[in-house]
Amino acid sequence: MLETINSVKLESLEVGQAKLLRNAFLLNSPLLVDTFLLLSGFLFARLILIELDKRRGKVNFLVLYVLRYVRLTPAYVAIMALYATWLPRLGSGPLWDQRMLLEQSRCQSSWWLNVLYINNYVGTDRLCMFQSWYLATDTQLFVLAPLLLYPLWKYGRRTGMTLVALVAAVSVLIPFCVTYFGQLDPSFMIFTDEVVDVQANYYFQNVYVKTHMRATGYIFGIFIGYLVHWMQQKNITIGSYKVAFFWTVSTALGTLSMFGISTFYNATGTGNYTYNALYAAAHRLGWSASNGWLVLACVTGNAGPLKKFLSSRALVPISRLTYCAYLTNGLVELYFSASQRVPIYASVPTMTAGTLSHVCLTFLMALGLCLVFESPIHGIEKIFLRRMRPTAGKGQQSAKEDKMAEASSSVSGTTQSSSDDLCA
Repeated sequence: MLETINSVKLESLEVGQAKLLRNAFLLNSPLLVDTFLLLSGFLFARLILIELDKRRGKVNFLVLYVLRYVRLTPAYVAIMALYATWLPRLGSGPLWDQRMLLEQSRCQSSWWLNVLYINNYVGTDRLCMFQSWYLATDTQLFVLAPLLLYPLWKYGRRTGMTLVALVAAVSVLIPFCVTYFGQLDPSFMIFTDEVVDVQANYYFQNVYVKTHMRATGYIFGIFIGYLVHWMQQKNITIGSYKVAFFWTVSTALGTLSMFGISTFYNATGTGNYTYNALYAAAHRLGWSASNGWLVLACVTGNAGPLKKFLSSRALVPISRLTYCAYLTNGLVELYFSASQRVPIYASVPTMTAGTLSHVCLTFLMALGLCLVFESPIHGIEKIFLRRMRPTAGKGQQSAKEDKMAEASSSVSGTTQSSSDDLCA
């Protein structure tokens, strides 16, 4: 959601402002998406490894895929239907018809690609809902994750971790090669002429939305999930000196990964494709390592006040709405950009006020979508699963399996920013 908000807001940033170091976290906000991919991989790994232990390796992954599809798709289809039908009638403005009719035509022609979760590879030039690429990427990684998770569980730490390390290395090498040989920018560069219509941007269509360009975060999530599982089995703790060292290194890696983009906005590196390729490969690696330690520190009790904040019960209601907020945020941003009648000066106060108001509106819409679509589907799913139980004498086990099925069907980068899950 932050990616969507910042992309739209930054349309009016002047080039001079883009060069300032303090604005790098806005210019590099697409990197925040990798945090959600990491959390998705971590939670799925934790879930599956526990179930593999309980069931001695007999987990029906096909059922997990079906449950996830049933959980995510109805609300998704509802928003796409709105885009394809009533969207142009929701308001007016100087740019309204130009923006909304284009969005409507894209959804009418490519909605089925979204439903199949392949819209980040097929039909990217007519993408329905510009944020929808994330669901496709996350779903594809979810389907492929057992190819890493099962060997990790089956063959032990040495063989399994070697496989994960090789796959992680490939996930870093691919962005380097694509950027270097394609002579591309180091990341999705947010300039006014490039983000007026994000879906039409060449880098967005052919690089940014591809699963093979975004897999590093998810793989790191799987690695952290396995590491936590192994540490808890062996009752391993981390010494205070090591904790301090890891916090220092992770903070440095996260800061460099995020703020390093300012170098390229100052035209130091965009003409040198070796620099571009190195940054394209390294910044997701560094960001994933930094966030991976944050997750590990929370789970192992080494995050101090940060864990207490992230575990706050006050965040739970918001966390339950994150998926629907992800779906509705694009509509909020489209509405305000298409109905804009006067220029806006992109100062810090105006951007902050606009962002906060859009966040509030997004979550209000998300609440409605959740009540009408997501929650009823969730309730029907639980009833259906209970009726499938062969006996009534295994109440405790059935309850555990219901919880497992519920969690696995909702594992998604967009739905799992829940702070209680992160620090459970």
